[in-house]
Amino acid sequence: MRPFRIGDVEIGRVVELDGVPFPADLIFPGIDPAAIARSREWLDERFVLRDADQLMWSFHSYVIRAGGRNILIDTCHGNDKQRPAPVDYCHMWQTDYLGNLARAGLRPEDIDIVMCTHLHIDHVGWNTRLDNGRWVPTFPNARYLMTRLDYERFEHMSPDDQEGAISHYSFQDSVLPVMEAGQADLIETDHVVERDLAGGIWLEAAPGHTAGSALIHVQNAHGHAIFCGDALHHPVQAEDLSIHVAGEYDSARGERTRRELLARCCDTDTLLLPAHFASPSAARVIAPGGGFRFRFDGE
Repeated sequence: MRPFRIGDVEIGRVVELDGVPFPADLIFPGIDPAAIARSREWLDERFVLRDADQLMWSFHSYVIRAGGRNILIDTCHGNDKQRPAPVDYCHMWQTDYLGNLARAGLRPEDIDIVMCTHLHIDHVGWNTRLDNGRWVPTFPNARYLMTRLDYERFEHMSPDDQEGAISHYSFQDSVLPVMEAGQADLIETDHVVERDLAGGIWLEAAPGHTAGSALIHVQNAHGHAIFCGDALHHPVQAEDLSIHVAGEYDSARGERTRRELLARCCDTDTLLLPAHFASPSAARVIAPGGGFRFRFDGE
């Protein structure tokens, strides 16, 4: 995804890993193969491999530069983190995330606000880094904004339940240290970062994937973008809005959130910025023949 502007707001992407193949039924248990087959009619190999039921994935953050502040949205997995099954795919990862941040022209010290759309393992990891055996905030000058609903639920989550198995350890090493450092702010799912008559930056509740999942809106007189976290995971979900990942808080509510989001954005100039769509990541919603599809940035 190329950086782009909405008026005086610049939006870019910082990649942890892009173009990562995963078996479709590993990510989406029980997915109908027919939905994958239908998706191949309009999605190329950036998103769906032709010779196997493999879906291409991305792990990335977004950066908003607005009003002299740098805002980082969702911080992927992080390096050096102990990740037992069922999330051992990212055990002790070593990626060049901070190098990619530098190539975007930013140091960790330059980030003013970190916003997490929700508190799952792949959205909080770079909140912290390992320093002499201790987990410390990666972004020393930032306020970290986390929804209160997610924090209070994850705080008491056991690794013995399905959702806890996914995010118990990341809560311990990537969320609690930020709280203990005094850099975390627990916010409501309608929190306003800034607002004026032309728009602003604000949250909107998007429950389902987690209890406290939120959309992040950026809007002004020149356009509207929505950072939708894991309300959408992959473009194949346009073929069947009931397709969902394992370990969700409320899959039925998540489906309603997806449907409402796509219907609202359909055939408008609103740009969706999901957390896991492979490059080019940014998409607009269209409805040729009545079904939802995505038109990707630059197409």
